[in-house]
Amino acid sequence: MIALEQVRKNYNGTRGLDGFSLRVDEGELFGLVGPNGAGKTTLIKILATLLRPDSGKALVAGWDVTAHPQEVKRTVGYMPDQPGLYQDMRVGELLEFFANAFRLSREQRRAAVIRGLEWSGLSARRNDYVEELSFGMKQRLFLARTLLHDPKVLLLDEPATGLDPLARIDLRRQLKELNAQGITILISSHILADLEDICSRVALISEGKNATDAEGNSLIVNLQEAALPRMAYEVEVLGSVAKAGERAVEMAGVKIVERHPTRLVLEIEGEAAQASQLLRHLVTGGIDVVKFARRAATLEDRYQHAFGGKPR
Repeated sequence: MIALEQVRKNYNGTRGLDGFSLRVDEGELFGLVGPNGAGKTTLIKILATLLRPDSGKALVAGWDVTAHPQEVKRTVGYMPDQPGLYQDMRVGELLEFFANAFRLSREQRRAAVIRGLEWSGLSARRNDYVEELSFGMKQRLFLARTLLHDPKVLLLDEPATGLDPLARIDLRRQLKELNAQGITILISSHILADLEDICSRVALISEGKNATDAEGNSLIVNLQEAALPRMAYEVEVLGSVAKAGERAVEMAGVKIVERHPTRLVLEIEGEAAQASQLLRHLVTGGIDVVKFARRAATLEDRYQHAFGGKPR
């Protein structure tokens, strides 16, 4: 549904995207995370046809964002990180205004506005001014505005910023419901726990590029791998870490996610017995193991592995 291949974008000599690639499947709820300035907003604006890439290819539902921007605009709903709402409009009036901007017919506009009010829980506040709404209610209203033309793809840039915990819970519920209806969603966020709760996969982006693991592979975290649980272990050794790594990956289901001068962080697929087998495999292979401890293999852990030593 969304495909990017080696996309690049410069701003007056500053690199916004530097060969970023990504594929999001139809019907997927996909997350995008990275430090400030990593290129997340630039990427989403390119997909929303608000920016033109300098090179590379970006497709949405098969449409090239540069060659067919109007078709892409009909396909996507875009919610920026700082959505603007006309504060002096009434709630229903604002939805009617944007429904007209989407060039819906009169009957389509009427149905879309009613649907938006009901979906956002703002039917009873249709005649209230936007400025009277709480921040969380305004976010609901803007998301309802984004859905007026019934898009197949949602592009959401930091939609939970500024929301209180209950509003974040409500937002997650809404996004799950929309995704269950078949809408493909790409969402960027700094709130890793939220992404871990709702996304099927998450891509990590750094300095406009795909963040990579110790083997140079793009960091795409699959959060729905339930068939084989993944466990992370910190292994400290005496002697050659390189030799320890070579010995470790001889076992099926073992992956190096972090390297240090005297230790490795390994991910293991399978049950707890796999960990004891790995330890035995290392020791019998002549590796002097001085520490072998489990650590949580969460999205936050992956993020720290990728960006822990980099400025925000």
